[in-house]
Amino acid sequence: MSAGSSRTRNPLWQELAATLRGPLLLPGDPDYETRRHVWNGAIDRHPLAIARCIDAEDVAAAVKFAAREHMPMTVRGGGHNVAGLAVRDDALMLDLGAMNRVDVDARSRIVRVEGGALWRDVDAATQPQGLATTGGFVSTTGVGGYTLGGGVGWLMRNAGLAIDNLLEADIVLADGRTVTASDKQHADLFWGLRGGGAGLGVVTRFTFRLHPVNEIHAGVVFYPISAAPALLRAFRAFTPDAADALTVMLVFTTAPPLPFLPAEAHGHRAVALAYCWSGDPVLGAHAAAPITKTAEPLGRHEGLMPYAAWQQAFDPAAAPGDHYYWTTSQFDTFDDALIDALVQRAAQPADPLCEVHVHHLGGAVARIAHNATAFSQRDATFFINAIGHTDAEERFAAVRDWVRGLRAAFVPHARAGMQTNFAGEPSDLKSRTHDPDTRSRLSALRARYDPDGLLAPVRSG
Repeated sequence: MSAGSSRTRNPLWQELAATLRGPLLLPGDPDYETRRHVWNGAIDRHPLAIARCIDAEDVAAAVKFAAREHMPMTVRGGGHNVAGLAVRDDALMLDLGAMNRVDVDARSRIVRVEGGALWRDVDAATQPQGLATTGGFVSTTGVGGYTLGGGVGWLMRNAGLAIDNLLEADIVLADGRTVTASDKQHADLFWGLRGGGAGLGVVTRFTFRLHPVNEIHAGVVFYPISAAPALLRAFRAFTPDAADALTVMLVFTTAPPLPFLPAEAHGHRAVALAYCWSGDPVLGAHAAAPITKTAEPLGRHEGLMPYAAWQQAFDPAAAPGDHYYWTTSQFDTFDDALIDALVQRAAQPADPLCEVHVHHLGGAVARIAHNATAFSQRDATFFINAIGHTDAEERFAAVRDWVRGLRAAFVPHARAGMQTNFAGEPSDLKSRTHDPDTRSRLSALRARYDPDGLLAPVRSG
């Protein structure tokens, strides 16, 4: 299909367009160029067509068409996946962006979310009820891809991962059938949806458990880069036994021109400790003190705030259209050699926008059996995300090399594997995101539910 093609010149596309209530975009059509681009500006791919689905019936119609034509498909929810899984050359994109309805049942503490919603849509609906469920660290992340990959976030240690709060999912299978997966029906599929990533079907609606969350105590404390080793050792000592209500993250970043930071720190490399306390607000002010008191800060901004407000605090660092490349590493221990390797490289990024995020797991995440879901990394103690980021295309290669160098430096200290949602390359999904047993089980599920591999997240061969 060449640029400028139209439905009138291709009866097949005309047929699909006639079955959809939403528009079908072809190369040359208005909005095609906009919708083929995803959040990561480094991704530049051209789908055969884009079906802008407005409901589950549109999704089923598009899937049936693609199945009949043996046409590969991708699914765009928020389009936030760093590897660009939402778009592929020579495939049909199912764009769920218009399917963003969120319905809250406050009495039952349940929220039903359409597959194209963003986490800020969910937070906006649940926050007025004093309720929440685990969402992404960036509020513009799509609910669908984030959940299917597992779903780490500020509430995870208290409420579990996103998948631990998933009660059921309405899903269109690769042959166009629609089923509901839960622990009571299609339980094998439900297992795979919780952490298996893409490739098992198109989820048109998620149903999540909600938790009482209104105001949280959260904040960020900035330190000079020289404090990094001491902060990392304090983080290592304190987090394994931290209260479930506390989630902490250490961030190697470039100090922005924030009013609570001294002017002489602006633009220089720093370490920021960000934390969220979702327990008793009276205890929140001192929850992270064992780490925050390790060194003299450059400045701090913290206090009680609505959970939804904190969810958007890191959105400015994830500007759409910039060039990104990520990877992640998992650790059972955090020894001094790892700290030395981390500090040396994180302090000298390829671009000032690059960051390194140091996380801990445990709490509610670790109390669920390893094989209860397809998320293979829940028993890790720590994980580190290397976030390559530049707003200049010409620096992207250097940024990518910097990220790869970080991961290579971590290999002697890391366990095998990486989290699905932070896989920087589609090829990582083949061998790095799940342990061998989980990978084998997922392969069997995909063979059953999508035998032709039309929704496979990675091309074979």
